[in-house]
Amino acid sequence: MNTPLVSVYMPTHNRLNNLKRAVQSIREQSYVHWELIIVNDGSTDGTINYLNELALTDPRIMVFHHTTPLGACAARNKAINMATGEFITGLDDDDVFTCNRLSYFVDNWSDAYTSLCTPVTVCRNNSKVEHNFFIGELTLNDILVLNKVGNQLFCKTRDLKDIGGFDIEFKAWQDYDTWIRFFKRYGTGLKLPQSTYLQYEEQSNKSITRSPNRLTGFKQFLNKHSLLMNNKQINAMKCWEAIIRGNWVSLGLLISSHKDIYKYSLLHNIKKLLGR
Repeated sequence: MNTPLVSVYMPTHNRLNNLKRAVQSIREQSYVHWELIIVNDGSTDGTINYLNELALTDPRIMVFHHTTPLGACAARNKAINMATGEFITGLDDDDVFTCNRLSYFVDNWSDAYTSLCTPVTVCRNNSKVEHNFFIGELTLNDILVLNKVGNQLFCKTRDLKDIGGFDIEFKAWQDYDTWIRFFKRYGTGLKLPQSTYLQYEEQSNKSITRSPNRLTGFKQFLNKHSLLMNNKQINAMKCWEAIIRGNWVSLGLLISSHKDIYKYSLLHNIKKLLGR
């Protein structure tokens, strides 16, 4: 049987209960040839003791501690640099893998593609909604309007290391930036149809989309990658900026933009019309 070692990187910061749930989802994987690398980014909630005890009970789990928080991207990069698996993927400390996620990736790996990803299932309160969009091949051109990958990619460990992992300077859109750089260097990936990632989102009256960090990250992203984009993709980015700022997306701008932004812009305008 082909059983390559799969590395899973996980940054964590002051989310002890969620962290335990995330770790348990790794330990319950049907595919057992994995290593989990957890980087505690300056937690003060008991995470240190939990992780140190965890590492003693399972030799597949490696633990590192940042004395002071350096940010999620720095924590991810620490874990990526320590990874020894042939393949690598990530898990956020407040999310969960389905028990077949790693086996699904390994069983469907083909050297015809540079990477694999799957849809996510978004969990809010008692609802679970599968976001099964953009299934099939993904090229650099496909993801220059919106992040069709999501927040995790399954790929060769050496490839993620070679692009330098995540950009620690980014305030937001870090995942998106990483996938753009990855696809630019290595080429076409594949999005499989089955959702194997549960993404937990807390209900909040404060819009994350309109946070100052979101706008700063967007500007960093555009400055870094705009030269890769055609006019319709650039106009789609202008639609994103309007959405992030909480402004109307004008019909004229929408008409001149890439079609992949239509749904997001129209939903934004409807919510704005309803006062949300």
